[in-house]
Amino acid sequence: MSKIKDGSPSHIFSGEVNDDFRLFDPNAREEFHKQPMEKKEKSLKAKSFILYPFELIFNQKKSFEEKEAETLHLIEEHLKHHKKCFVSTSYGMDSIVLMHLVIKASKNVGCELPEFFLNDTLNTYKEEPDYWDLINKEFGIEDKFRKFKPPVDENGNRYTVWSIAKKWGYLPNFRKTQRDGNKEIKNKGDDGGIPKCCEILKKKSMKELLKGLPKDERYDCHFVGTRAEESRMRAMGVLQRCRSYVIKTRFPYQIRAVTPLSFWTKADIYEYYARYNIPKNPTYEIHNIDRMGCASCPAHRFWEVRLASDPTSQGQGMLKMNLKILKSTQPERYAESIKLLKKRKLVPELVAELENTESITDYFGDKK
Repeated sequence: MSKIKDGSPSHIFSGEVNDDFRLFDPNAREEFHKQPMEKKEKSLKAKSFILYPFELIFNQKKSFEEKEAETLHLIEEHLKHHKKCFVSTSYGMDSIVLMHLVIKASKNVGCELPEFFLNDTLNTYKEEPDYWDLINKEFGIEDKFRKFKPPVDENGNRYTVWSIAKKWGYLPNFRKTQRDGNKEIKNKGDDGGIPKCCEILKKKSMKELLKGLPKDERYDCHFVGTRAEESRMRAMGVLQRCRSYVIKTRFPYQIRAVTPLSFWTKADIYEYYARYNIPKNPTYEIHNIDRMGCASCPAHRFWEVRLASDPTSQGQGMLKMNLKILKSTQPERYAESIKLLKKRKLVPELVAELENTESITDYFGDKK
């Protein structure tokens, strides 16, 4: 894929502060230093930051045209200097914009298209597979599309979010762990805080592929469509690592990660769709959601509201299953979820059914 020649600077893959791929904006830092010291102190105290918060905001406020051109340049530079890349995609709006940009950048550079990896967790809405096929055909990437299914369990059945919850005894939660007195109970998974379902459904099959590749066929760079605006955690990641860094753990070998859309806003994503007439995933409108991901995922804040607001039976069914599992395994989380649904006056019939039924079948087969 790459046009890189032997003898290139070794620090290019280092992930250090002077990494050639970070592409700092000198104007942003110049504007930052023009501020009075009292305004700069908070940013300067954060020793782990490579990018100042001011610089992140500065870049987010740039025009759409500036962001598009600069993002294309960032992608092109990585394509030029890496031998084998892939794009991680969920086929949500951000991922589709990234895919479209990578395709354009590849044509500009004159290199082979990267592969497009999708982790099909089987925890999807029924409209999604048809949209995957539509986009692959529209973008002309059918031969570059690689879909990963979850691994199989000891009985030869593919893991699902429900079978994982049953086996490990909890539903995922990114926000916190449960506590039993003074003893902290880990319920975020066993791999650096990653929930067990994420590790098994989204990562394991892809890791097995990467691990099994001969050294000369390994991928050395991958693109991810995350944005700093999405959450505090993702914003912190950009401040600490910028948009290009080397992952030294969680993969079978070191690989560079690039987040070209880090400075983009939601408005930029919609603008890109409008300018390039890209068909939108119908799942958003049908299920009244604004983010893609595992359909029933209870790990994020207000997941109950998201599923309860789904006008289809699919969303309501997922909500009911999650609540039944929580009632059996994590009663404190269950009570919090029911309290939130009551406060929002959502799905009163389902809440009444769960709250008023004295004998409800436990997910694990016992009676409550």
